[in-house]
Amino acid sequence: MLCLIPPELADELLIPVCAAFADEPRVAVLVERRGRDADQHATDPTTERHARAPVAEREYLRALPPELRSMAHRLRFVQRLEPVDRTHQDTDTRGLIDAIRAAEPQAASELWWRCAERVHWRLRLRLGEVTAATASQGVLGRILDELAEGDAEPEPLSAWLDGVVDRYAEDVRRAA
Repeated sequence: MLCLIPPELADELLIPVCAAFADEPRVAVLVERRGRDADQHATDPTTERHARAPVAEREYLRALPPELRSMAHRLRFVQRLEPVDRTHQDTDTRGLIDAIRAAEPQAASELWWRCAERVHWRLRLRLGEVTAATASQGVLGRILDELAEGDAEPEPLSAWLDGVVDRYAEDVRRAA
């Protein structure tokens, strides 16, 4: 996972945020070097050597110490999705959830590959086409966050996913 600090706050936040996550090997702290919408711009496939990996916007803010929480809204926590491979192709839902809770990046990618169409459909239903197009990263992060925080297996997964998407869509509408 990446914690991205805006360049204008790097002098103030880089050292304390790095210290806050020094004992968390799964979090790398970086200064953001490109715009928020850089991943959404269409590129010419003949000039783009590598497509950027999709990311999940995570809500890792609870991990910040109290003295940094006032700046939390300025930080971004993102998790790049790994390319889908054969690692979890035969893993059942329970196994995927356990792997996500154990922070296996390939498990998150496999789950997203399996459920993305359903999630996108539900987002479009709840938010409309335009808003849903920009909400995918956030809802994926919410799904991963809620899976990581929960103890029990969400059953059935489809109903649980619908609930997460509906709550996320409501939060997006309230924030607008």
